[in-house]
Amino acid sequence: MRIPLNKNTIGASEKKALNKVFDSGYMTMGKVTKKFETTFAKYLGVKHAIYVNSGSSANLLAFSAIQDNDKYRQTNHKKFFLKKGDEVIVPAVTWSTTIWPIAQTGATSIFVDSEPSTLQMKISEIKKAITKKTKAICIVHVLGNAGYIEEVRELCKKKNLWLIEDTCESLGVKKNKKYLGTFGDIGTYSFYFSHHITTVEGGMIVTNDDYLANKIKSLRSHGWTRDMDDASNYEKKFPEIDPRFLFINVGYNLRSTDMNAAIGLVQLKKLKKYNESRHMIGKKWNEAFSHLKKKGLFFPMEITKGTKASWFGFPVLCKSQEMRNKLKIHLEKNGIETRPIICGNMTKQPGIKNIRYRIHGKLTGADEIMDKGIFWGSSPGMTKTEINHVIKTINGFFK
Repeated sequence: MRIPLNKNTIGASEKKALNKVFDSGYMTMGKVTKKFETTFAKYLGVKHAIYVNSGSSANLLAFSAIQDNDKYRQTNHKKFFLKKGDEVIVPAVTWSTTIWPIAQTGATSIFVDSEPSTLQMKISEIKKAITKKTKAICIVHVLGNAGYIEEVRELCKKKNLWLIEDTCESLGVKKNKKYLGTFGDIGTYSFYFSHHITTVEGGMIVTNDDYLANKIKSLRSHGWTRDMDDASNYEKKFPEIDPRFLFINVGYNLRSTDMNAAIGLVQLKKLKKYNESRHMIGKKWNEAFSHLKKKGLFFPMEITKGTKASWFGFPVLCKSQEMRNKLKIHLEKNGIETRPIICGNMTKQPGIKNIRYRIHGKLTGADEIMDKGIFWGSSPGMTKTEINHVIKTINGFFK
């Protein structure tokens, strides 16, 4: 038996929607993309959703949107836009493309520790890490769990800081009945193949801020005004330039296609069912492994208060690094695919030497997660036989 991290959830309905786009003859970003954005925004209860080609691109645009790079800014924002040398607080346990966009804005990443129990940023360390140079906090909701977003939101309001939510691993998860990604100024999501829903490749940015939404739309497409709701304001300023080809910023090409969006529209209808399945699997495994936790052998991720988790995978911390390594070998031999917990302690990755960063305090929690952590898949397509195979394999190892 082989149990991958995730199973292909693209079926007949997605293929039918894809063929409809092919038959239309219009496959680049157009009406279907717009419909996906509108439907996604309505689902989360936000004003704007902007579709891009990956979750990593969503993060890049999120930080570019709060960068001081708009010479024609028309906004009354009281928050300070990012300049070179400003600081952004981030978790030490995260994915690489949460961090790289910060460096690409010229800002400095300030790494704070993460809790081994929940895998989320330590709220106490976030408070201590704030300096006069701090301009933003980036919360990463790790592996279907929720960070301490309500506390951080209040902190950002008090300190007048931008709040970015990297929700690429927790789509559809609620914290006290409010969707993750909708608490801050900007939320980002990923639709990569192994995520909660897929568009094969793709990502989404959400915000309730009109200015940020329009800026992101421009940055997504070369700095162009074409997709901006307030394009007429810029056209009046530059009447000598053809309004069809007016560029006001240094942007990128991070657009996706109507083909990907068509898949996303079908997948979004299935999200609730998928997340319920992941929640059920996580609950069943927690119950099955409770005796191992009591014995201090390994510890499944604890869910933060007020959160109904949608387990992106099933992460656990073993008693020791040696035990984790042996468990990994045992699981793989029995056909159960495994991964480390994201990048582990990001400051130990060699690529970190290429960016501006500072470590706040000690990262003992992040080190523990890196040394003792492992996770395997909890995809919604898992059968009872597969779920029980994991239980049997784990219990067999500890016997």
